[in-house]
Amino acid sequence: MSDFLKNLRGPQTKQPKTRKEMGGHYSTHVERRQTKDRRKDNLPSSPEINELAENLNQLLPVLNENMASIAVSMERIAEANEYVTEPKVEQSNVINNLLRSLNDLLTSADFASSEKAGPIKYAATSYENGTRYTKEEVLSIIQEMRKEGETFASIASYLKEKGIPTFSGRGDWHAQTIHRLCK
Repeated sequence: MSDFLKNLRGPQTKQPKTRKEMGGHYSTHVERRQTKDRRKDNLPSSPEINELAENLNQLLPVLNENMASIAVSMERIAEANEYVTEPKVEQSNVINNLLRSLNDLLTSADFASSEKAGPIKYAATSYENGTRYTKEEVLSIIQEMRKEGETFASIASYLKEKGIPTFSGRGDWHAQTIHRLCK
């Protein structure tokens, strides 16, 4: 049997991984440094430590003074923020009260009963004769003329003659527009 079939049929044995070392040689074992071969940390000598401790002792009072001045500055900033925040809170409370009063006024029975009918929605204004037409009025004119058997083109020309503008207030009436409104 070929090696290919043997590898497919039989269990594969794992071979140890090898690492390539610096000299181009392969090694199967892991080399570790002995404790004696490890690098030693470069610790400062005792005179250097004593000098660092003296410098630190000299800097501690200066650091304490700076920290105290920072604390005083932070207290002043906090006081200034409180001074600015209080008027803003009062302002928002006043606006909130105003809006509540307006809401109460708008929902009161007297005001609500007068507005039940709602404002009149005008669809168009005839600038030639100064009259206004609502959308419902224009649609009722179109429907009545259709019931009488008028064509879309004749309805469009009638609306043009009467000076009734389109719903957008731009352009002219066309037969196709009347047809779309009748659908």
